[in-house]
Amino acid sequence: SLAGLVLYGCFETGPPPPPMISQQGWTVADKPQLPAGRLKDRALWNDPSVVKVGDQYRLYMTTSTGEPFKPPVLPFLATSSDGKSWSLASAKPLLTPEGGPYVSVETPSVVRFRGEWHMFFTGIYGNPDPTPMAIGHALSSNGRDWQVREWTVLRATGTATDWNSYLVGEPGAVVVGNQLHVYFSAVGAREGGGPPLQSIGLITSADGRSFDEPRLVLGQGPNYPASKGFAGYSSPAAIVRKGKVELYYSVAHVQKGANPEWQQVAVHRAVSADGRGEFEEDNLPILVRDSNGWTSGEVLAPSLLADDGLIKIWYGGHVRNNDLGPLIQRGFSGPEFGIGYATIADTKLR
Repeated sequence: SLAGLVLYGCFETGPPPPPMISQQGWTVADKPQLPAGRLKDRALWNDPSVVKVGDQYRLYMTTSTGEPFKPPVLPFLATSSDGKSWSLASAKPLLTPEGGPYVSVETPSVVRFRGEWHMFFTGIYGNPDPTPMAIGHALSSNGRDWQVREWTVLRATGTATDWNSYLVGEPGAVVVGNQLHVYFSAVGAREGGGPPLQSIGLITSADGRSFDEPRLVLGQGPNYPASKGFAGYSSPAAIVRKGKVELYYSVAHVQKGANPEWQQVAVHRAVSADGRGEFEEDNLPILVRDSNGWTSGEVLAPSLLADDGLIKIWYGGHVRNNDLGPLIQRGFSGPEFGIGYATIADTKLR
């Protein structure tokens, strides 16, 4: 993440993350559902956003399109009849940075609202000063052909004391009643020093065009104390289930000298009656890096569906950076990087 590289490198940070235990009951596939190099040569698939249209699953995701791991990173669409075996809808990306202020268009989050398809994305600036990223908005009539409506819907405030002063990014959109909710990750100063504080914010809209002022809805909780190197929360996604809003997100940890220093080490869940605040966090994370050998580096960017009596989660992951050698030697192809899959029976999840 550019955010991690830019913001965390100069801070004194904590020890390695302590061993973490994940929730019981989840069935976690032991290899990526969509590994690097599948569907597209040298593709490093990441940032899944899954929706279901009738009997068809649509997976919006990103990969670098030039040199691996470098801009431009752009969104693509794959489709599936079972949510497991995917075909690329087009060899061309859904959006490019042409005409806008960014070098990459990352973390697409797609929903249908009021008869239109909406994609919210993270735009990455070529020059990360004063902020490395912002959130943009694109529209589509069919979910396949997209036009940017507004390159910058939301940007960091730049006011040092604000919870969203340094950056905003990684949108997660969901329809709640007759409102469009867009959750996002935000970074601001931490009172008393230490790594910047990473929280989850929210903007809402009744028409999909105009949004209210951003509000902080979930701050770093006691499960992940800053004293142990945790920076807070990242890459939110949400579903509405049993009349409540369930928010899933990555847990960020900072370790001086690690490669990289900022890493996403778990996926956690919190539940709210209305999605606007008072989120209650689970006691244990859904996934941790140790849930799988191929996520030993990071586990991140969840996307959820309540479907077929199951809660289905797609997520990004990869091995430790120092263990990516075999992937590179194969021409950026293989199970060390990609999009994973896990499920739990709906009746087993409170």
